[in-house]
Amino acid sequence: MLSGMSNLIQFFTDHPDLKLLISRIQASSDDFWLVGGCIRNTLLKLPQNDIDICCSGDPTPLIQSWARDVSAHWFWLDEKRLQSRVLLPGELYLDFTPLRAPAIVEDLQLRDFTINALALSLKQLSSNQDLLDPTGGVDNLKNSQLAICSPTSCTDDPLRMLKGIRHAVTLSFTLEPDTFKELCRSAHLIINSAGERIRDELAKIFAADEITRGVELLLDTGLLPFIFGPPGESWNRKTAVADLEHLSIVTQGGEFSPLAEPTATVNSEQFSTRAVFLLARLIKLYAPENLVELLHSRLRFSRYLRRLIEELQSPPNLELLSLATGIVGQRREALFVEQFEPFAEQKMVYWSLSDGLLSLARVGELQQSFAAEQKSGRIPDLINGKLVAALLDGTSNVQIGEWLQKIKLAEINGEISTESEAEKWLKNKLSFDKKPI
Repeated sequence: MLSGMSNLIQFFTDHPDLKLLISRIQASSDDFWLVGGCIRNTLLKLPQNDIDICCSGDPTPLIQSWARDVSAHWFWLDEKRLQSRVLLPGELYLDFTPLRAPAIVEDLQLRDFTINALALSLKQLSSNQDLLDPTGGVDNLKNSQLAICSPTSCTDDPLRMLKGIRHAVTLSFTLEPDTFKELCRSAHLIINSAGERIRDELAKIFAADEITRGVELLLDTGLLPFIFGPPGESWNRKTAVADLEHLSIVTQGGEFSPLAEPTATVNSEQFSTRAVFLLARLIKLYAPENLVELLHSRLRFSRYLRRLIEELQSPPNLELLSLATGIVGQRREALFVEQFEPFAEQKMVYWSLSDGLLSLARVGELQQSFAAEQKSGRIPDLINGKLVAALLDGTSNVQIGEWLQKIKLAEINGEISTESEAEKWLKNKLSFDKKPI
């Protein structure tokens, strides 16, 4: 038994729900094995919250019964393939699937990377048993190297190429030379993967500390052009990588953002603020031909994240933004932030980090004022629309809205601060507008 595996066995025997699962597995006529990531992470001494288990038959009846008895949540991942998941308290989840081959060794040889092609029998769970490692995964773990299990690994499931890049940047592994060549040869096949699956892998890659290395691997293997399409004329790889490296550094640790993270839950995964900012920056630098088609049709982003990424592509109004340091007063600060809606708070953090247009401390102050002054999701007008309509003598709602916006800009500039001042300001403006030229 390899060093560290005893800790995994101890984890199962100490956890009351898992201990019950093991007792039922050992009484079953089917064979069950721990496989993949939980063994890999144990050997790498990494934390884990997911456990993969495969079965020689259909694991569903046993698992459903066990899940009911321990008050856990069971649901299908893929009913056709008899793949299911159980969620236990404490954010621990277990995935169950039948073997994909007649025997466990053959099943392991069909997997993606050797470091995931490891198995431990649950029928004889003890420190005396040997770890199944038919593809040399343990040696690759020791050498921090990522290698495919077979020459058909990438063609069997092209998404494995993105998964390999994700492993490389999250585990700080290198791609074995033949594996790198296979990714390059098979890169064009990534277009056959579902957009949702590509998106989910990109979320994990862009959340990694080594994101610039991830982007360079996406470029070196040729995967990025097949996902994003050809780059725009202004694309410069060296400049882009340096830009992303800067943004990666200033967004590490998750402490950069005083705002609540915009997230979209996708198959239990989330896009963090950091991942969204880095992806948006790459898109801006890469300048794909059809951004809407990329985000919506190809990558299947949620409407919220599509709109946020699209908004982050637009340059800020620098003249308006230059007022940020001189504005005093909670309402004026709140009105200032409102001018950059939608996604004003996210955009201001992004501009601070990516371009240094505002200090992060000042962004935090502005956001606090914005939150404090909002009522029903907006900053109330200083004077109401009915008064404006009366002064405008029946003009359209569009004009009323335009004048209410002008009044807010006058507040930001410090020209007015009260309802009576706003009314007088508006009357003067309207009187001036009516003078003959």
